[in-house]
This record gives sequence, structure tokens and C-alpha cells, in this order.
Amino acid sequence: MWDTLSKFIPPIRWILLLIVLTLLFALTRIPATWAAYFMTQGNTLGLSGVQGTVWSGQARMASIEIDNRHYSLGALRWELSPWSLLTLTPCADVSATLENQNIDGRVCAGLGGSVRVSDTSVDAPASLIQAGVPVPIRGQLAANIQTMRMKGGRLSELQGNLSWTGARVQADGTWVTLGSFAAEARYDAERDALVADVFDLDGPIDLEVETRLPLAGGIFVEGELELTGAFSDQIQAREWLPMVLDHQEGNRYHVDLQF
Repeated sequence: MWDTLSKFIPPIRWILLLIVLTLLFALTRIPATWAAYFMTQGNTLGLSGVQGTVWSGQARMASIEIDNRHYSLGALRWELSPWSLLTLTPCADVSATLENQNIDGRVCAGLGGSVRVSDTSVDAPASLIQAGVPVPIRGQLAANIQTMRMKGGRLSELQGNLSWTGARVQADGTWVTLGSFAAEARYDAERDALVADVFDLDGPIDLEVETRLPLAGGIFVEGELELTGAFSDQIQAREWLPMVLDHQEGNRYHVDLQF
């Protein structure tokens, strides 16, 4: 009887291999629109003009909503990691481009609409955040996100850093050069806020402040600021800055602001 079965084992192996290869081929042909459907269910990611396959695809335009504010990501490409499917947390290496805005990183989608971003770099003009700033600004933003987690469009974890180089603002029709700045950012669960330790890299402003943005709304800034004499004279700081900041001595001020 064993001799009879042994004759069928080699063919069975080939049949199983053929079935596996057929399934793999079928999976590679799953259209990207299926992937787009699942990626946009239960979260705030939007995709349009989707092409390719579930493993390697692209969208002509992508956008995301964070705390009720929409952000355009531009043309999006992704490469899905097959092994991540075994953990029921699909992960993909993604890149997005929109004019001078570039994003490269890794995104994982979990159950319940959760999204985790890791090892991600973002380069964009400062105008990207113009909507949240009361005066016109220029310069280049660069961010590195070690880890960020969102659920239902709400931030729940963040660790990363940010820089603003060539920072300029427009005041009374004149562009003023501020220099370059950087920040170490994190999500503080106890205060339910995004917290950034901001400091200067170069320029006429010596800055060291903590900026806190509660997810419920508002901005709180506290720390120290010092201007060079020439810059203080250029912007006539002594005439108006003591009205909003606590003047210490010389061109040094204590910052304690709420918006």
C-alpha cells in the first residue's frame, strides 16, 4: 500500500506547488483599487486616480485629514510588504510628491482605522502651514518622524524632529529674515498635546522655548528669547516687543504666550 501511495507523492507535491504559484500570481494581479478601498475604510485617507496592483500601485492624488484639517499629499506610490499581512497589519513603503513637497516613509494600517507612520521624512515649503500662521511666511520645512500613530484621524503617539531653514516673515509689506530653527517634537499623553522644544540654529534670534498645542485647541509658548542688537534695531523691537513679552535686560525677553 505504501508503494502505491509513494507513487502519488511526487505528483501531489507538484500539484500543491502549482496551486501555491497560481494563488501568488492571482494575488499579484489584485487591482490597486481594492487596496485603495481597504486603505480608506475607517480612516481619513483619501485616494483618487488609483492604478497598478495591491502590491505596487499609485494614486494620482492623495489627501489626509488630521484634527479636522485636510492636507494634500500629491501623487502617491506604494510598495506593500507581503510579510506584514501575516500580522494583519499591512505595511507599505510609500512616497508622495506635490510640487516642492516630498514624503518618503513607511505606513502601517491596523485594525479599527489606526495608522502608524515610521522612519518617514517630509520636505515642504513653509507655505504648507500658512493656514495656521497669521502672517505670510517663507522658508523650507524638513521633518523626520521616528514614529507617529493616529486612530480615527486623532493623534495618539508622536516622536520626531522638525526644522525651518531660511525662515522669513512679512511685516508691514517687508520681508524680515529670522534665520533657521529646529524642534524636537513629541505627543504628551498626560496633557493630550503636541509638545515641541524649539531652538535656533542660526540667525539673529537666540531662542529656547517649549511650544504646546493641546489637541482640544490653543497654543502655549514659554521660554527665553534674545535678539542681536542690530536685529533689534532693524525691527524696532524695544518699541513694541515689551508689550507682548516680559523684557528682562538688554535685548533678552521671557516668553509666556497663549493663543
